[in-house]
Amino acid sequence: MRHPIDLEALGTLFDHRVAQVAALLHIGLTPSLVEQRSRPGGPWQRLLPGILLLSRAGPSRTQLVHAALMYAGEGAMLTAFDALCLHGMKSAIPLLGPIHVLAPRRSRAMGYGALRVEHTDRLPKPVIRRGFHTAPLERAAIDAVRRTKSIPDTKAILEEVGHFVGVQALRLELALAPTRGTALARKLLGESPARQLERAVMARRAPTPVPARVPAAVG
Repeated sequence: MRHPIDLEALGTLFDHRVAQVAALLHIGLTPSLVEQRSRPGGPWQRLLPGILLLSRAGPSRTQLVHAALMYAGEGAMLTAFDALCLHGMKSAIPLLGPIHVLAPRRSRAMGYGALRVEHTDRLPKPVIRRGFHTAPLERAAIDAVRRTKSIPDTKAILEEVGHFVGVQALRLELALAPTRGTALARKLLGESPARQLERAVMARRAPTPVPARVPAAVG
């Protein structure tokens, strides 16, 4: 008996053909049908807990990124290498590395396979890049260099991103970042951790400048 929902066309209803199991159950599919179609060799694939790819092909990097953000939940955003690529940076090549996602401290999402979930109380305001919630450029850069030990790669990322946001923005972000994995970046940016922290505190305490008043013209 044919299912009332066209299962072969179902993927077109979801962005990048990635769907939550809960969403499939909500539209009327049964748990047994979902389980049957997502078994190894079936027409669907399990990407992450509760997240399916409604296709035999792939998954592409874009589909994996979409699944990662969907799994991490509300408030999550992409950072590090994938975020740098979405920002248009040529120095980042994430195709073989893990997908790095920032998530609120309250999130229950955990790292899984090639997904790295970093829970933090210091979530920046995300920007939208190609439809994905993405960390700002300087945050993405520092999160990326924290995960690489390559001097040429670290230097290339800092130089390219610094061209767009300025070295001072990178220094401030680095001062607020965890110290683990940042020694190389701190050396390349030319300041000690103590000096960077001092600069960050000063930037936070600095009062907002008041625009000078322009005298009214006398006519």
